[in-house]
Amino acid sequence: MPRSGKRKRMGWFGWSLTALGITLVVAVAFFSFVFDLGGIGLFNDRQTETSEQQTEESSESGQSQEELEQKAEETRESVGKEYEDVGDFVAETHDFYNDTTGYGRIDNLDWSEQETEAEEILAVLDEMLPKVKDDALKSDLEKIDQLATSALDDDNKKTVRSLHRMFHDLDIALNDYQGTDKIWGVTNTLK
Repeated sequence: MPRSGKRKRMGWFGWSLTALGITLVVAVAFFSFVFDLGGIGLFNDRQTETSEQQTEESSESGQSQEELEQKAEETRESVGKEYEDVGDFVAETHDFYNDTTGYGRIDNLDWSEQETEAEEILAVLDEMLPKVKDDALKSDLEKIDQLATSALDDDNKKTVRSLHRMFHDLDIALNDYQGTDKIWGVTNTLK
C-alpha cells in the first residue's frame, strides 16, 4: 500500500552541508579542548596550577587569610615604615611581574625580559641586603636572591611564579598593595 505523504530524499548537496556542519562542530570542539577556549585544555596547565595553588595555600604557611592580613597590617606599621626603600623596590618589581605573568601570561613568557629583570633584582639586592637588619625580611630577600639566580640559570616558569608570589606578598606586607586580597603565605615576613 502506497504512503500518502511524499518523502524527500536528501541529495548530494544536503549530505555535503550535513558533513560540513558536523566537521565544523568537531573542529571547534577539538580546537576548544586543545587551546583551552572552554576552561580545559591539553596545552594549558591552569588546572594543574589550581591544584598546585590549593596545595601551596594549605602547606606554605598554615595560616588563614585573616591571620595573614592581620600580620600584614602589623608589618606595614613597623618593617614597612623602616624599610621604605625596600618597599619601593618590591612595588616596582611586583608591577613588572603583574604585567608579564598575570592573567595567564606566564604561559607565554619572554625569557630574555625575565632574565633582564632577574639581573636587575640581583643588582639591587647586592646593595640592599647588607642594610636590612630585620631577620624575616632579610630571609625573604635572600630567598628572592636565590630564585632570581635560578631564573637566570634555567627557563622555569615555576621559578618565575615563585618570584611573583614573593613580591606579591611583600608588596602587601610593606606597601598595603590593594590589587587583590589574596596572600600566598610564602614569606617569612608575614609569619
